[in-house]
Amino acid sequence: MHLINPKAIISKMDGVVEIKSYVNKLKIIKNLYLNEANTAGEICSQVGISLPTVNSLLADLINSGEVIKQGRAESQGGRKPDLYRLAPDAFYVVSVDLSRFKMNLALYSCQHELVRPKKSYKINLNNEQETLTDLEDKIEAYLKDSGVPEEKVIAMGFSMPGLVDSLEGVNHTYLKFGSNTLLENLENRFGKKVFLENDARAMTLAEFKFGTGGEHKNVLGVFVGWGIGLGVIIDGKLYQGSSGFAGEFSHCTIFDDRVEMSTSGKKDCLEAVASGTAIVKKTQEALDSDPDSILARIVREHDGDLEPSLVVKAALAGDQRAITILSEAGLDLGRGISILIQLLNPELIIVGGSIAESDQYLLIPIQQALNIYCMAKSREKTQLSLYKLGEDVGLLGGVAVVNERLFEDILE
Repeated sequence: MHLINPKAIISKMDGVVEIKSYVNKLKIIKNLYLNEANTAGEICSQVGISLPTVNSLLADLINSGEVIKQGRAESQGGRKPDLYRLAPDAFYVVSVDLSRFKMNLALYSCQHELVRPKKSYKINLNNEQETLTDLEDKIEAYLKDSGVPEEKVIAMGFSMPGLVDSLEGVNHTYLKFGSNTLLENLENRFGKKVFLENDARAMTLAEFKFGTGGEHKNVLGVFVGWGIGLGVIIDGKLYQGSSGFAGEFSHCTIFDDRVEMSTSGKKDCLEAVASGTAIVKKTQEALDSDPDSILARIVREHDGDLEPSLVVKAALAGDQRAITILSEAGLDLGRGISILIQLLNPELIIVGGSIAESDQYLLIPIQQALNIYCMAKSREKTQLSLYKLGEDVGLLGGVAVVNERLFEDILE
């Protein structure tokens, strides 16, 4: 099957039977992509296709190489049914993880497995066309070097900072220029389905799909890097809001006794006091006052470029000023999270991002703040956890967005 542009393929088909068969095969492929493995009976009940038709279409997909048998499922009383899953090379997905100063690239199989080493590039995310062209050139070169046939790469998922309207394909903060949307520019360049999502929402979706095992249905993901991002899962679905901007919690003004300003120009908001940018600002003051500290040595070893991750590294090495700065940020972050608990009553709050690598230096102050600012009944069933997917969470966020939305325009 050709999967890059199903709509175009369907438009060239003549008979109703041929179209129906093709669409039903897409439904089966989507089911296996979402569930990783399934039996014919489960596919039948979940997709709404008769069992004889499912068996016939699975046989066709096995013959054409998209589907393989993968052992047997548990018996429900009788012979164990065959398990089916997508073949590892059925199709591939490109994931692009963008931050303000870096781009990570990776190619994943339809089984969500990394098929070639990821690649990282220094960038400066802005609103210049040259920046987008440079990013596109790097992605194109990466794909060419992969050796994977072009027609096998059917989609691209972008996880990126900024005010992202994923439904319209616009980032209102970065890579916005000209008459075309960012989505249109990317799809015109690569000729593939492209899905954009705000980085925090994408990472929350990745943790929900690949990190927690779907155990919880109401989840918040709070990711602290240079900025602070929030993703919201409600009843197992990523919540985007009416304009696709849900989760911009860090720009809410919740402090009335500070003078700090965030990158968005908001005074006394959460990002202004607890983000990686705020932490770096406070840390710079510490460096100026104590040039012989562990923190100062670590920064010198990294050519003097102070990043949030270096503050974490210094704290883990025992630098007391770094520990204090992270703890203060954790208390402020916890104060903000307490409002979310009161409003949304989540089962699980995942804390991730480069600052979260400090582990208990951040989590303990957050929990202390929750104990102070939250009603006991509101917080007692809310679990606080570090993210599970580590440094690749952004790349898996791009994969999760594709996993969530692939084929939706013709199957829903």
